[in-house]
Amino acid sequence: MKTAKEQVLKLIKAMIADGIILPQDLVRFIPKKVDSYDPEIVRQEMEDWYNNLGIESIIGHKLSLSPCPFSRKEIDQTIQNNEIILCQPKALTKKQIGQLLRMECWALDDPSVNSVGVKQDYDFWCKTQAALEPPMEFRGLNAEKIRRIFADEGKIGFTLELYLIFIARMRYLRSEIPDKRWWIWLLNTTYDASGYLIAGFDSKANFNVHSWMPKFSAKFVGARYLSLPKKRIVY
Repeated sequence: MKTAKEQVLKLIKAMIADGIILPQDLVRFIPKKVDSYDPEIVRQEMEDWYNNLGIESIIGHKLSLSPCPFSRKEIDQTIQNNEIILCQPKALTKKQIGQLLRMECWALDDPSVNSVGVKQDYDFWCKTQAALEPPMEFRGLNAEKIRRIFADEGKIGFTLELYLIFIARMRYLRSEIPDKRWWIWLLNTTYDASGYLIAGFDSKANFNVHSWMPKFSAKFVGARYLSLPKKRIVY
């Protein structure tokens, strides 16, 4: 007795012989190997993620991200170093990002909260460590010390917007939420004239944000940094 597989193959062979289907029609069913180091694959995956989240309902049209500026070598290094690539779409406000990612806090509505260093007229690409906890070397330090370290090493701090995106991407890619036991300095988002934000999850697992002065330090407060591509592509 012929197996189901043999019967299907016989049917396909007969349909090819009769010209009903062509051999090239079968190519679409062959799984394609994804080139994880291709910047266009990185861009397309990020764009699909945003569109699947429902960004169209917020901006009124499907998202079309600019090319990923990270080279194949940089993407390879990102994978080897346990980092993830992030992209903040242009002209998307902090309030819209919160709506899109289903995360709320008072800072998304407060006009005294301002992010710096991320222009809103182009898609902002960057990368960061994908560890579930902040780097050891930044734990327990105040904002002033961490900012000096970042400046010396050519790194930048998180904005509130990019930290929300980071949490959502980690939840999507790793099925875990980072920094559950930590509060993180958002050193590229300021509050009023001289305050900085720390962000994290409270005892009830709700995302929250607090404003602190730059000299504040505590053993439960850490920081994360962002690294930029070597070649910036601005559209």
